[in-house]
Amino acid sequence: MRIKQSLWCSLVVLLCVFADAHAQAWSGILDPSRAINWLNNVGIPGGIPYRTSVCATITPPSGSTDATSGIQTALNSCAANGVVILSAGTFRINGSIRIPSNVTLRGAGANQTILDAHGSGNGVITFGSGSQPSAGGTSITAGATAGSTSITVSSASGISAGSYLMITELNDSSFVTTNGTEGACNWCDIWNGTRSRGQIVEVQSVSSNTVRFLPALYSAYSHTPLATPVPIGAKYAGVENLQIYANRTGYTANFYMQGAAYCWIKGVEGNYADGDHVEVYSSYRGEIRDSYFSSAYSHGPGSTDADVFIVSKTTGFLVENNILERLHVSLLTNWGAAGNVFGYNYSLANFDSGSGDPLVGNFMSHGAHPQFNLWEGNVGGSYYPDSVWGSSSHNTFFRSWVIGATQYCNPISDTRSPILWNTCTWSTQADVAMQIAQYSTYYNFVANVVGSPQVATAVGSEVKQAISPANRNYDGTVYDYTFGYGELADSNGNCSSSSACSPYTTAFIHGDYSNADGSPTWASGVTHTLPASFYRSAQPPFWTVNAAWPTIPWPAIGPDVTGGTGPGGHAYAIPAMACYNNTPKDSNGLLTFNASTCYVGTAPPPPAAPTNLTAAPH
Repeated sequence: MRIKQSLWCSLVVLLCVFADAHAQAWSGILDPSRAINWLNNVGIPGGIPYRTSVCATITPPSGSTDATSGIQTALNSCAANGVVILSAGTFRINGSIRIPSNVTLRGAGANQTILDAHGSGNGVITFGSGSQPSAGGTSITAGATAGSTSITVSSASGISAGSYLMITELNDSSFVTTNGTEGACNWCDIWNGTRSRGQIVEVQSVSSNTVRFLPALYSAYSHTPLATPVPIGAKYAGVENLQIYANRTGYTANFYMQGAAYCWIKGVEGNYADGDHVEVYSSYRGEIRDSYFSSAYSHGPGSTDADVFIVSKTTGFLVENNILERLHVSLLTNWGAAGNVFGYNYSLANFDSGSGDPLVGNFMSHGAHPQFNLWEGNVGGSYYPDSVWGSSSHNTFFRSWVIGATQYCNPISDTRSPILWNTCTWSTQADVAMQIAQYSTYYNFVANVVGSPQVATAVGSEVKQAISPANRNYDGTVYDYTFGYGELADSNGNCSSSSACSPYTTAFIHGDYSNADGSPTWASGVTHTLPASFYRSAQPPFWTVNAAWPTIPWPAIGPDVTGGTGPGGHAYAIPAMACYNNTPKDSNGLLTFNASTCYVGTAPPPPAAPTNLTAAPH
């Protein structure tokens, strides 16, 4: 029996409300004011749909013929819940392809279907309205309290069930600022930086001036709260199993979402990027998963960072099980991104082409004011909520292995050329695993593994923590944690409270295993029994990897894990890391990546058995 979409949506709402009403996986560990319900509130409700109704199958045109128009025409003509298939081969793209609502664009595999990108613009593949919300909105007169799913507004004109609102407040100066170490970020929101903190909600119903929505408000918004309509131009649109091959022709990103809801990117490869690999603006509950993003034409700070960029109050995204290789930054939250989950991603070999050999942040918050994001199960060199353009708060790092350095492999340049994986050296500058900068408050660190014996040997020495204003070495020392310093080269910092540093005094550390002293740190009076996940109720499908590889325990990282190859035996390779380590490389040093080869648990369901058959005697 097929459930009608309206009934399905109603069931999803009921399930979300039911989940909110019960204890969270982090109950008894985190203070409820410091965390939210990530279970059932991120990604596509019920998972990404696997569509089987084929609207068109397209083969590559001959020679250098531009395929953009033909692909776009097929997508625009596709019926709801249909799929446009791109066969194996290379398609030249001179423009941008926009994925309409309720349509999937699917290739034959990331190593089989290649979009050879020669155009410019926001993205090779785009989703959504392409426009930001307009500054303004309607005043919230009641209900803007933590956990609320209903507000009263001064006018509900233009608000209806199924629409989207950005909930914001004027900056609370007690912990929110756009004045960072490099100046004021007046572009950190559409109100010139005055409303840095907020979230996007989906309207469920409107009665007079009462608006009901999901998810529940992450915190109180009590400083002149505002509800602003968000233009959503695509819903339930997806792209799967193809590669974008960048040629430095002027795209801002390989994949670009702005004003999208329930959209996804799955099983893709970014083979270099002109700018960023993925950009997501003002969007709601999408997924970026099971993919491989490698290399870029720019490895330095600026308008792009060669990364997956989640920004502008984007809420409820799931960025899961990806490999991110030789970028500048790997995963970056910015400009108020809230309530997103970054789970089980593997980042390696990032570098800055113009700055010696510092450790560049693999996982970062940057630009006021990312909040209530969960980073779970990731493996990479560093986690760095910086202070460059202001503050961030209430983010959680759980069961991740943060190594404290990275390996640089030649060439260290912004060109496309073969990667020499046999000429790699460890970074020796700014080697900090958990670098919690000024203006980064109320952070949670639970059950992580921090540092590495191999790194400590290669770099010089390993120190458990440094708290500003104590001296911090820039060269030759690995720090498992530092709190309160400014930018990478800051050796003294500037604490924001008199004798103690607020990033440190507001941090919660529980069950983190430090390689520097070979022991976990436990908070007093808090249970040592730790859940496997803060956002999943069971082992995920991608955990079932290629049968030729070793089995990976669930969970794979934490002080309660034994027998692993990481520090103290407390960390195993996560699936994305196992995929990376077991996949052959091509002549340019990039993986011959195909998600279905690595993650057999994510294979599409078999076709349904035929019905209403009768047997006839011979």
